[in-house]
Parts: sequence; structure tokens; C-alpha cells
Amino acid sequence: MDNLFNTEQMTKTMKKAQRRATWKTIFITFCVLIVTLSAGKIANDAITRFLQSHAQNSFYTLHQVGRANEFIGTTKNYPGILGGEMHYKTFKFIEGKIVPTGDDTYGYGFFRDEKVYEGSTFPLPFGKSGSEQDVDVQHYNELGQREMLFFYPFIDYQKMRNDLALLPEMDDHKIMEVALSFDKGYSMQEALAKLPKDVTTSWLWVKDINVTDDHYVKIAKSDGTVEKGDYLLRSEENVYGFSLFNANGEVAENPAEQFVRAISSGTRQKSRLQDEYKRLEKEIGGADGLSVNDLVIYGAVVTGDKKTLTSLQDLDFIKASSIGVITDKY
Repeated sequence: MDNLFNTEQMTKTMKKAQRRATWKTIFITFCVLIVTLSAGKIANDAITRFLQSHAQNSFYTLHQVGRANEFIGTTKNYPGILGGEMHYKTFKFIEGKIVPTGDDTYGYGFFRDEKVYEGSTFPLPFGKSGSEQDVDVQHYNELGQREMLFFYPFIDYQKMRNDLALLPEMDDHKIMEVALSFDKGYSMQEALAKLPKDVTTSWLWVKDINVTDDHYVKIAKSDGTVEKGDYLLRSEENVYGFSLFNANGEVAENPAEQFVRAISSGTRQKSRLQDEYKRLEKEIGGADGLSVNDLVIYGAVVTGDKKTLTSLQDLDFIKASSIGVITDKY
């Protein structure tokens, strides 16, 4: 009974109970925080891996159907919160030699576009070609390598490239890639049969538009003649086709079928390029769907040295030629 009226003892008891309650609350809060953070990290990692895989498939598919004679090399992933960035390097095979061609970045996540926006293309030689006026200016990539151009067979250009005429000025010990534009569309078998056997054919340009498609080439509706407009020629950066070699430098197995499958896959992937893949499927394949038999070859990328590439000069089915990467043999 005496303790009931002992205020000092009661105060100590109350303070002790308060401390226990406080530490209990802190412990529970800490445990909840650890569980929440752990669950959040697990969820974020799973979502980020899913988004990374989706973005990676998107730009790998892009290189399967475009980017003339170029492959993806090493990749690095920088995950963040519900997204991240993929940094990758690109390269080309020039007569079996690996030549780096630069790097690029893809962002992925719920709150950003897949493509990391590029900076200014000033000065002018670093821009990408698209109009007929660009024929007068040789453009380059960030490593100072020449940009290849492709010319449509159905357009009567005022200006074209004939870079094969530059071969006599080349060093005998250099090897290079050359974009060839044909005088008309050919099947894959016809195109390969026409090209000399002593040059290496590494990539084929596939017809990707109809001549009445005024989004890419402006056509006068009255008489069918070509109007001057954008996209009268194609840069190697935005042309479509497929490589005859794989990323290991070996001859690819059924490359035309891989090209068709890549486009079909792109039409099903939710990405900023999905509409473009659907356009390609429609323009190349038509109403009955896309198959290998629908592919029409408008040009090619070949590689070789000065001596072997000279055999291409004066061939009547070659409408234009544009030299790209030039490098040493060894």
C-alpha cells in the first residue's frame, strides 16, 4: 500500500514503460522499413529487368533490319528506379576486320522515352543526309568515318554519288565498304548473281516504300512524277536491309528469313518504333502479309580493297556508289 502513494516510484515505472513502448515502436518501424525497402528493391529490380529486356530487344531488332553493315558490340546497363540506361558500342566488319563505329544510348522506364535525345549536329558534316542537296556535302559520324548514301532506282536525280571513280586515288593497302544503288529492284538471287565474285557482299538494301508513299518520297498525284521533297535518298543510318554475315563475322544462316522475323517481332513489341515496323510489314509485304518472296533488293554494301572494287566500275546495273568506312588492312 505504501508503494501506491510513492510518486517517485510511480514516475520511474511510467518512464520505464514509456521507454519500452518507444523502443518497441522504433523496432517495429525499423522492421517495417527494412521489409518495405527490401520488397521495393526486389520489385524495382524485377520491373527494371523487364523494362531493360524490352528496350534491349527493341534496339537489337532495329540493328537486324537497319543500320547498314553495322552490328552491336559490347553493352553496359545502368539500372535506376523503374528504369535506366543501356550504353552500347557498334562496329562493322570490313574484310574480316572489326572497325568500331561509335556508341549509342537507350533509356528505358515508365517516365522516359526509349531513345536518349541527341545533341546538336553542328557543324554540318556531322548531320545525317536526307535530301538531294546533301550529295554535295560528305557527312561523317562522331569518329570521322564517311557516311554511305543510297539512291532510289525510280528517282531521276540531278545529283548522285559515284565514289567508285575515287578508287584510283586510294592507297593500295586500304580496305573499305561501298554502298551500291541499283538501277532497278532485283530478287536476292539476281542481285547476288550480278555482283562480282571477287568482292565481298556484306549487306543488302531492301525496298521499303511504295512510289506513291508521300511520307518518304513526295510524288505528284497527277502524272506520277517525283516532286522534290524530304527523304529523296537514304543515309546508312535510316536505310533498311539485312546483313549476309552474323555478329561473329560468319556467313549468316537464312538472313532474309531473319529479316522478315525481326520485322514481325517489331510489330508486336510495344515501343516507339512499333508503328514503323508495321509500316515496313505493310509496304514490303502488302495486304497478304510479309514473306521472303516479297523482298526486293535496291542495293548492297560490298567490301574490298582498291584492286577488287575496281571490278565494279562501269557495271551498267549500278546507278550510284558511296564509299563509307576506309581502314588499313591490318
